[in-house]
Formats: sequence, structure tokens, C-alpha cells
Amino acid sequence: MKGYFRKRGDKWSFTIDLGRDANNKRKQKTQSGFKTKKEAQHACNKLINELMKGEYVEPSQKTVEEILLEFMTTHGKHAFRQKTYETHMYIIQKHIIPSLGHVKVPKLTPAMVQGFYLQKLQDENYSAEYVRTMHAVLRKAFNKAVKWQYINKSIIELVDPPRLEAKEIRTWTLEDATTFLEYVKGKRFYIVFLLAIYTGMRQGEILGLRWKDCHLKDGNISVTQTLSRTAKGLIFQEPKTRGSKRLISIPKHVTEELKQHKKEQNEQKILLGPAYEDYNLVACIETGKPIDARNLIRYYKRMIKESGVPDIRFHDLRHTHATIMLQLGEHPKVVSERLGHSKTNVTLDIYSHVVPDMQKSAADKFEQAMRSVNNNNIV
Repeated sequence: MKGYFRKRGDKWSFTIDLGRDANNKRKQKTQSGFKTKKEAQHACNKLINELMKGEYVEPSQKTVEEILLEFMTTHGKHAFRQKTYETHMYIIQKHIIPSLGHVKVPKLTPAMVQGFYLQKLQDENYSAEYVRTMHAVLRKAFNKAVKWQYINKSIIELVDPPRLEAKEIRTWTLEDATTFLEYVKGKRFYIVFLLAIYTGMRQGEILGLRWKDCHLKDGNISVTQTLSRTAKGLIFQEPKTRGSKRLISIPKHVTEELKQHKKEQNEQKILLGPAYEDYNLVACIETGKPIDARNLIRYYKRMIKESGVPDIRFHDLRHTHATIMLQLGEHPKVVSERLGHSKTNVTLDIYSHVVPDMQKSAADKFEQAMRSVNNNNIV
């Protein structure tokens, strides 16, 4: 197998003779657009090597749109959670297809994708985090296209997603958290706020928590499902990752509050009778149905204003739990397990703002220990 080289204008090309097909017609493979003969020779040798080893994949002439939609139909519809599927489809149809959908996959270059990201960041003012989500969608689809042998390699791997700026995490102090819980005690959604602050559970995990997952005698809670809003309405589903499915210990105070809440809920069931829809949920509206997160957030914002504590997001209650635990000297691995992070370093990366205080505390403790030994020796 041999290559033939030719210069056309200021570009070089090569042709490989592949023999003849079943109809005795000559088969050739040509590639062009190389700046120098050396570049063409290098590409030719690489292609010959792939052909000899049976590793060459003829690039598909499908467009980016066709690849993305086939990926979502064949893979995404069954592999992704409903909310994830809807988010991916929105990004594909709203952003990627209008800009890159018409391009045939072999013609797509890293520079084109990089330009697409730049347009979204600078011209349309989307956040780096959102553009990174677009990058993730493209990456998944093109990696799958490689497995399906539509392309030999994914050019998305050659594209740099925008760098994320470190986010400042806003949390409450112990005093803030106490003030807020004292204010909302006895009010609507109190149990939701209590669990968020005392366990670090995610909003969807709390709203999906069932009584059968609350082991009050043992003093712990199992996180086994989450409540999400999708285009189909509110749905229950398994936690996002294996690490999110976990067991969280709760203190006696939370156990007693849950018992009291269950008692009040049972009274409400008796009061409504058949009108009560029992989903076995810990947190629900008066009729037993799941709580719509939009209503929860509206009420939460109102309670913040009335109680006078700093305005933070509901998700920041989770950050508050983790930050306070680390400040109290709890081991990061324990905090990581409570939050459902896949690795301890994820926890440390997110809560790096707490680490300097932990370092100072550790240094002080070490100094005290050394002084104690010295004093004992002097005596």
C-alpha cells in the first residue's frame, strides 16, 4: 500500500490506492489541505498504518444535528434521568443546533467549537458554567459517535471548555441557623428547614423522603429517592449518583421533632379521611401530595425576610451544614459521606474556605499538646 502526493495551489494532498472492488473498479482514498508535503506524508503514513491494522473508520457524512439527535434518541432517552434528558435536549435544540447543527461531522473543527463557546460567553453573556454544560453534551455525543464508529476520534477532546471562576459560598453562622429555626418552628415547612440544616440533604432529597426511610429508633435516615420537577410534572426517582444513596445519622433533637411531625400528620390524615393522598412522605402539603419546590422557595424567602437572617439560597443550607461541621472539627470524610459526595477531595474543594481555620485550629492543638508534655517534664 503506497501513497501518491500532489501539490494543488499552495496545498498538498495524497492518494492511496486501495486495489479494486467487487466490480473491478479501482478504489482510492484521497485527503487534501496540508500546508507542506511533510504534513501530507505524515498523515498518509498514519492512514496506511490504520488501514493495515483494520483500525480505520470512514468518517460519517452525518451532520452535527443528526449525530446529536441520534445520540439522544438511541442512548439518552434510556440512559439519562428525565430532568437530565430534558436539559440536554433544550441545550441541543436551543444552542448547539442553530450554531453547529448544519456542519457535517468530518468538517467540524476544534476552532469552530471554540468559537461557538466564545460566542455564547461574550456575545450572549451565558455563564462559564452553562457553556461547560454545552461542552459536556457535545463530549458525550461525540464519544458515543466514536464507539458507534461514525468517527475515528472526537474533536471535542481537543476543545477547551471555559474555566470556572471560584464561587463564593454564602452560609449562615450557628447563630443565624438557630435564629431562623426558632422563628419558623411551628410554621409551614418547618420540618424541611430543620432537615436541611441538620443533615445537609439536598432539597429534592428532603421533598422525596418517606417515613419508611426514617429509622427513628436507630437515629438515622436513608436517602433512597428524590423529588424532581420535569416537563411531565413532579416525579420521584433514584438519587443522581450511587454516592447520593446514603445513610445519615440524626441527633436526638431531630428524631423528637420528626416524631412530633408524624403525630401531627396522622391527625391531619384522620381529619381529611379519603381526601388525604398518602405518598408516605415526611414533607408534604396538607392533602398529602408532594411539595412543589417553587412554593417552598417562595415561602423560604419570606421567612428569611421576616426572621432577619442573611439572605442565602436554599441550597446554601446544605453548605451551612457542611461548613459548621468542619468548623467544629468533624473529619472531612464524615462530612463527605453525609453530603453524598463521591470523594472526600470534592468536599475539600468546595469548602476550601474552611480549611485555613482548620489548619489554625490544628496548629494550636499541636502547640498545646507539646506545651503540656514540656510542663509535665519540668514538674
